[in-house]
Amino acid sequence: TEVASAFGRLGTEVLLLEALDQILPLEDVEIAKACAREIAKQNVQVVTGASVETVEDTGESVRITGGGHAHEVDYVCIAAGRGADVEGLGLEDAGVKVGERGLIEVDGAMRTSLQGVYAIGDLVPGPALAHKASDEGVIAVEDAAGMDTHPIDYPFVPRVTFCMPQVASFGLTEAQAREAGHDVVVGKVPMGAVGAPTVYGDRGGMVKLIGDRRYGELLGGHIVSAKAADLIEELVVARDLEGGYAELARTIHPHPAFAEAVLEAARAADGWLIHG
Repeated sequence: TEVASAFGRLGTEVLLLEALDQILPLEDVEIAKACAREIAKQNVQVVTGASVETVEDTGESVRITGGGHAHEVDYVCIAAGRGADVEGLGLEDAGVKVGERGLIEVDGAMRTSLQGVYAIGDLVPGPALAHKASDEGVIAVEDAAGMDTHPIDYPFVPRVTFCMPQVASFGLTEAQAREAGHDVVVGKVPMGAVGAPTVYGDRGGMVKLIGDRRYGELLGGHIVSAKAADLIEELVVARDLEGGYAELARTIHPHPAFAEAVLEAARAADGWLIHG
């Protein structure tokens, strides 16, 4: 999605083939739809539920077939994720336990099964994100130095897809929260409902908050916006400090600012949306 959005904005006609039923399959359904709607305005044709059976270089083009369809394109970019490159390191011979998918098993302090050896980043379970790896590095160093440390609550690590607009999220999607048995409350607002995004032409995105009605807990936050990567951190901090959506709704935000969309989504979750 990031590559498709980048090339599309440069003027290239892009065909985005997604095997699953939505782009950004880890994201909330409404968020993925909002993103797909926006990148479709950038010369990007999105095809979900796609299958690729053959890819053939014909000399003049690249022919892709699958599911009874054929596409002729100039270039193919395969964005199928990445994995840990640990083969040949002799980890198991050294006594370092390796789990499923070749990832090194660690505890909350990033300690491996071999005393004195730590592992962080894409080598260990959790999202393959640079900021997650950086915090794991801090944890490992603190533990090695005999200091108190802080284990990571991985589902609540913020993640960002740097397409345009950006997609940022943390915690549970609406579907995940319902499946987990929470008394779910949802607060959402389009970016165009507040002044600053409207002025800057960022009307197509949205903020969506997922909460637990019984305890007022903030279970997840999801944003589609040109500034989503910056806006998501307010929600992360609020949750880390045990603030819920009601507390967030009572926090004064500057005007005009993109962050007012977060405020209005919190108000919506709390039952008193003003601008939406």
